[in-house]
Amino acid sequence: MAWSTVGPLVFVWWNTSLSPPIAKRKAQDVDLEFVVEQVRQMRQQTSFDVLALGEVCADDLAAIVAGLDEPQFGIHDATDRASKPMFDTAVIYDRSKLSFEQSRSIVDKFGRKTLKTGEVVNFQAMQTGDLIQVVVSHWPSRLTASESAPVRTELGTALRMSLASMREEDPAPYVVLMGDYNDDPFSPSLANHLLATRDRSLARRDNRFLYNPFWKWIGESHGSSPEANDVGVCGTHFYPGGDNTQWFTYDQMIFSSAFLQDGSMVLNEQQSGILVPPALRAKVLSRREIFDHLPVLGTVNLRSEI
Repeated sequence: MAWSTVGPLVFVWWNTSLSPPIAKRKAQDVDLEFVVEQVRQMRQQTSFDVLALGEVCADDLAAIVAGLDEPQFGIHDATDRASKPMFDTAVIYDRSKLSFEQSRSIVDKFGRKTLKTGEVVNFQAMQTGDLIQVVVSHWPSRLTASESAPVRTELGTALRMSLASMREEDPAPYVVLMGDYNDDPFSPSLANHLLATRDRSLARRDNRFLYNPFWKWIGESHGSSPEANDVGVCGTHFYPGGDNTQWFTYDQMIFSSAFLQDGSMVLNEQQSGILVPPALRAKVLSRREIFDHLPVLGTVNLRSEI
C-alpha cells in the first residue's frame, strides 16, 4: 500500500505554573500575560493543533484563547478547583482539523487516596477520519509523593489498565499520552508499570508497550559548545534544590504502537522534542519566577492512500 502525507498534526504540552493544585507563590497578572504571549509565539512557531495545559484554571484558559484570537480553537476545560484532588488540566484544539467526540476522567482509588490518573479526550481527525485518543496527566509532585511512594507505581498501573480497556474496543488504537508525570522516562511508574519503552522495535511489534521518545531528552541538549550555557537545557523541569541534578524530564509525550506502523498516522520524531523559548528558559532558570517547566512537542504525519 502506498501513502501520501496530507499534513502534520502537532501536539504541545505545557505545565504553565499559573494555577497549581498545591499552595505555591500566586501568579500575578504579568505572569498570565507572559503565558499568553508565549502561547502566541508557540502557535506561530509550531502551528500546533492540540495544546494541552497544566496548572491552569478557567480564567487562565479564557485569557489564553482570547490571546490566540483564532475562532477555530475550542476548549475542553477539565479543571475543577473544588474537587479533591484538584483538577488543573485542559485541552485547546483546532476545530478545523479535529472534531471533539467525547471525554472522560480516569480517576482511581488507592487505599484512602483518590488518584487523578488522566483526562481522556477523543477526537476525530477530519483529514483521515481516524479516532485519536489524547490522555492528559498531571501526576502528584515529588513533594507530596516521593520517588519511591507506592502511589507512583499505582498511577502507572492504573493508566496501563485504562489503555488495555481501550484496546478491547480497538485492538490498535491511536493514543497520545502527554503531561507532567513528575517522573522521568526511566522511573518505574512509566518504564515498568505503564510499559513506556525506549525500544521502538519492541513497541512496534507488541502493542502492549508504548513508545516514549523522551528517553532521548534526559541529558544535555547541546555539547560543550560555547553557546551551550546560553541556550542549552538538560530536561524539561528545573529545580535548583535537586540533590544530584537540577534538571528532570518530567514532561513527556508517549505514543501507542499504532503510530509506529505503516498507516494513516505516523509519529514524526524529527519534529518532536523540547521547546526552549529563550524568554521562558530565562524565567525557568530564575529563582525569582514562578515558572519551572518547558513545553514539549510531538508531531504526527497524517497520510492518505494513493
